[in-house]
Amino acid sequence: MLKQPDGISIFNYCFALGVSEVFFLSSFYLSILDVSLFAIALPFSALFLIFSLYLFLRTHKSVKNLPNQEERRREIHAFYHQSIGIFTIIFSVLLFTALAYIPLMENGGHFYLLYCLPMALLCLIPSIISYKGMKLFKLETDRNLTKI
Repeated sequence: MLKQPDGISIFNYCFALGVSEVFFLSSFYLSILDVSLFAIALPFSALFLIFSLYLFLRTHKSVKNLPNQEERRREIHAFYHQSIGIFTIIFSVLLFTALAYIPLMENGGHFYLLYCLPMALLCLIPSIISYKGMKLFKLETDRNLTKI
């Protein structure tokens, strides 16, 4: 079984996310070259994206179980703030890619449509969790600004 991460950082899941994006971009390159191998790169991209989502959820679970949450509030808030940005950007890219490939269905667009829509919806899960975590672990400066 994998050990729970000690540090609360986006680097817990970013390597797998980066590998996923390398496979995704290489599939674009292969489809531009009109090589049919682009369809092989997409499942690997999906596999690494799902693994990075698992690593994100594992880090989220370890944040919820921390005994000293108040002392590490700034670090937890930064983790959720960075995560919402990363996963929202990936959601947007995957959604717009799926929509852009709808007219190109005969040229392999159905592969991108079948890959991008489910993966975009999966990227909504950490975005929503990050939004809720950001609201839960608001920084003290945010609270003082509303009182002024």
